[in-house]
Amino acid sequence: MGEEIHKEHFEQADYDRFQQRLEQETEVVRALFADNAFDNESRMLGYELELCLADGSGNPSKNNIDIIDATANPLFTSELAKFNMEINGNPFPYRGDIFNRVEADLNDLFRQASEAAQSFDTRIGMFGVFPSVTQEHLNPDGYMTELHRYNQLNRQLLSMRGRPIHLLLDGDDQLEVEKQDVMLEALATSLQIHLQVPFDEIVPTYHAGLWSSMLILGATANSPLVLGKCCWQESRIGIFKQAVDTRNVQEIEDQIVPRVHLGKRYIDSLLDLFEDNFYYSPILPEVIDRPLEDLHHLSLHNGTIWRWVRPIIARNKDDSYHLRLELRVVPSGPTLVDTLANIVFYVGLTEGLKSLGDTLTQVSYETLEIDFYRAAREGLGASVHWPDGQELPLKQLLLEQALPLARANLKQAGIEDTDRWLDIIEARVRQEATGAHWISSHWKRFGDSARLVREYIDQAQANQPVHLWQDPGT
Repeated sequence: MGEEIHKEHFEQADYDRFQQRLEQETEVVRALFADNAFDNESRMLGYELELCLADGSGNPSKNNIDIIDATANPLFTSELAKFNMEINGNPFPYRGDIFNRVEADLNDLFRQASEAAQSFDTRIGMFGVFPSVTQEHLNPDGYMTELHRYNQLNRQLLSMRGRPIHLLLDGDDQLEVEKQDVMLEALATSLQIHLQVPFDEIVPTYHAGLWSSMLILGATANSPLVLGKCCWQESRIGIFKQAVDTRNVQEIEDQIVPRVHLGKRYIDSLLDLFEDNFYYSPILPEVIDRPLEDLHHLSLHNGTIWRWVRPIIARNKDDSYHLRLELRVVPSGPTLVDTLANIVFYVGLTEGLKSLGDTLTQVSYETLEIDFYRAAREGLGASVHWPDGQELPLKQLLLEQALPLARANLKQAGIEDTDRWLDIIEARVRQEATGAHWISSHWKRFGDSARLVREYIDQAQANQPVHLWQDPGT
């Protein structure tokens, strides 16, 4: 979805040609899997971080393109709404001082974005859901980024559904919204982690990623306030699933899996997921004259299927291929130091869970999926399962199982300076002092979303982890 298309109106012939290229490129992928022709040595880590742009009063700005242009850096890209932009971090080898290098990279890129934003009287915040967004800011005529891919996404999604988008979230409050466009998706602001592992490890890493994605939700929640309503602890999960649901009424009755999902089942090969892509109609059917081996159309289509653990095939500089997973469940923010802590924990937990081997598939996938949405709704208050089948409070599992497993794995892998990051996660969990808690507490006391944004960004500028912020409810 990050790559612009060159037109926004397509005929049936375009869809037919795109489908043909997709089938041809999938044949290339099948051959690669048959020959095990993927990088089986490299370990790499990359990230993407979506940002919210606020004006001086704390309300959404609408100048992402101006700010991106001012940075003159191709690592910054737009998002659906004019009040969002994205940092595409540099990838680094997964060894030794990896997280110190990621920290330096993120700090530098965030500084560049902040300096560019300041020249437009704009401040940058990191939220899972931008608290001061109102229905007015979800008007595509004023706030949708003016690029072909977004206009096509908007038009095609509504065409596929054949009816308006309906969002329903139950929490302390109930939120119910109906929209004739795709702009509800702009409510969700995320951190995405790209984890490349050797080919022989990709299936167990995928299963570990499913489990870690469920477990980490409570520890990283930062999306409780949506359009003035207190909803899920991590409302992003429910919003995104509903906001880009392309299914028509019949497909819902037939229980077709939506485009946004954790998964469908445990897998035998990552190829299973690319085969599943045929399940979904193309949204951006632009055909480009490129070699089949570039897998351009397969990648473009794969980017419009929003699995929370997304498989990616990419070519290396020497034209060989690697596989990686995009871990997508963590929200943006609250601070840069919290962001690094979330990355360290997510990666360490995923790698640690991988060591459990076949245990990861003993609990039914259906149970794991139920726990995933339970953790998103209830956060640290949820009860969920560990891979051995034991059901316990999520907070207890994080402190007694997940954090020790992540610590041990990172130490065994020779990754440096991880305790300082995992200590932040541990303190946040023990105190139940997540970003979601701070936002909810502020809203319940003051009921002023613009003030909330201003004071949140003020706190975040000091780059102290959120569990050290003063509770605004006290």
